[in-house]
Amino acid sequence: MPQIVIGTAGHIDHGKTSLVKALTGIDTDQLIEEKRRGMTIDLGFAYLNDCLTIIDVPGHEKFIRNMTAGASGIHFALIVVAADDGIMPQTKEHIEILTLLGINKGWVAITKVDLIKDLEWIDLIELDIRDYLLKCGFHPFSFHRINNLTGEGIDELNNNIQSDIAPIKLTGSKKYFRMNVDRFFNITGFGTVVTGTVIQGQITTGSSVEILPNNLVTKIRNIHSHGKKVNNISTGDRAAINLAHTKTNILNRGSVISTPKIIKMTKRIIAHIKMIKTTDWSLKNKQRVRIHFGTSQVLARVLIKSKKEYKKGDVGSMIFNLESEIPIIMDDLFIIRTYSPIETIAGGKVLDPYIMVHLKDVYSYIDHIPLDPKTRFLYLVNIIWDTPKTIDEWEKIFLSYTNKIVRWCEELNIKISDKSFLFTDESIKKGEIFLTKFFKKFHRDNPFKRLIPFETLLSFTKWENDFLYLVLLELNKKNRIKEEDRGYYLTEISFLTLSKSESMDLQLIEDLVESSGSVPILFSEILNLSKKKPNYLKGLINNLVYNDKVVKFGFDFYMHNKYLMLILKDLSGYFSFSNELKISDFKKLTGLTRKTAIPLLEYFDKKEYTIRKENFRIIGNDLSE
Repeated sequence: MPQIVIGTAGHIDHGKTSLVKALTGIDTDQLIEEKRRGMTIDLGFAYLNDCLTIIDVPGHEKFIRNMTAGASGIHFALIVVAADDGIMPQTKEHIEILTLLGINKGWVAITKVDLIKDLEWIDLIELDIRDYLLKCGFHPFSFHRINNLTGEGIDELNNNIQSDIAPIKLTGSKKYFRMNVDRFFNITGFGTVVTGTVIQGQITTGSSVEILPNNLVTKIRNIHSHGKKVNNISTGDRAAINLAHTKTNILNRGSVISTPKIIKMTKRIIAHIKMIKTTDWSLKNKQRVRIHFGTSQVLARVLIKSKKEYKKGDVGSMIFNLESEIPIIMDDLFIIRTYSPIETIAGGKVLDPYIMVHLKDVYSYIDHIPLDPKTRFLYLVNIIWDTPKTIDEWEKIFLSYTNKIVRWCEELNIKISDKSFLFTDESIKKGEIFLTKFFKKFHRDNPFKRLIPFETLLSFTKWENDFLYLVLLELNKKNRIKEEDRGYYLTEISFLTLSKSESMDLQLIEDLVESSGSVPILFSEILNLSKKKPNYLKGLINNLVYNDKVVKFGFDFYMHNKYLMLILKDLSGYFSFSNELKISDFKKLTGLTRKTAIPLLEYFDKKEYTIRKENFRIIGNDLSE
């Protein structure tokens, strides 16, 4: 059975710590200051059995930050209300925080019933609690009346907790490990220890982990869970991890321990927020707020476009510009509190931790990004169609759903390429439109060049090979393009046969380049000599390059192919008696200046006629054949 974590919730001095002690025999008030002040300041931990942990959170309003840290790792709540007080302000804030973090089930303990002689009063208190929980969307398993003097009600509560959690199964991927740190300390002879609740995944002793936000990778020496040394831990487990070669001064409450290289730090997120129904605060554009996520807190400013402000009960999506980088992931839940005075006003859910679109499109993106993770996955695959990601990349983006990505692909008809890139039919359609526009522009700008090589298309689109090929295949099937040995062309384009004057001009340009011999000639020089218009001349030269009459290299140098072959022949002869070619050797061999020799050598490197090694070159594969 998986470990279940229960968190207490309730007002200060309503008996949360005493109740935990009565249930487990463990006093969670461990700090001297807590003993002196008679209240819980920080998180306390107790174990009901090997599979059940209770986190005792502070009830005082000054320590709500500690309460949110504890709530980040719990599965159910034990709400504690004193019979002589009823629901108090911190009780309400605790319940609001719990429901905003998705914790909406648990048990209610009405304590100190021994102080109340009127049973009808206790009935009214219970009715008041039921009504408030119903409004908040919290669904209690059961209510229990606890006599603090006699302990009456403790056994029944204990039995109900254990029977209610018996059928619970915690699901989630085991592939990637993540744990929020709620405490850390040093033990003499062992070193640094961090504690927390495993949010997802599993890990074993000896495994490498990354400490965020420090990006420090280290190894696990030992693991303890429920006071026992264990070899592995998994989702839901409360654990103490002994880290190798780690100083406590790099750790904070809020640090994250994870599988290395799975979480990217971020300073800007898109999130969907829900204002609590009881707040008198509103949330406005550029307002500074406190974000509580996991066991951490960060300051942020909100960017709102859709409306002037959000008031009680309002929901909507917006950008949060964070004041420091945080390791937050898709669908993480968080609490929003005002900057000053501090008050809980809303909860949020991360829809995109990295903002996967260009900033110019971001507000339209915010308006349409789905809340449901599966629907959002399809939406994101389609919206970044021109930069497709692999399954592995998507699993790290949707870290909480790594065990579902492949199934989602099947259900949503998302295709997987040979190299594991994901795309859809909609992606292909967008690719067809984009590529058709490029074909038209290319043919318009290059009237004498009929075919576009695959490499040119790949260089222009910067797409993944498989995706480009599939888009070309679809266009070919629809008879929009045709493929020949050396490339592709758009079928709707009529390629003009060269007129007599154009043929003469083409021959003129070839003769000009040829007359330059083995000395490269610049485009500007050809322009001056030919007296042709630049765009027309460019088309003629492209035709010569395409038909292997002329080669282009460097910024704007041209040489007739006949002379290039002669230089390559001389170069091959040079390498027959020498293994190394320096620039000075090449200049001597060809008679070229440094200005033209270096661009030509770089062209030879690109074509693999030569291979550059530091300040010299050796013979390349294509020259040695």
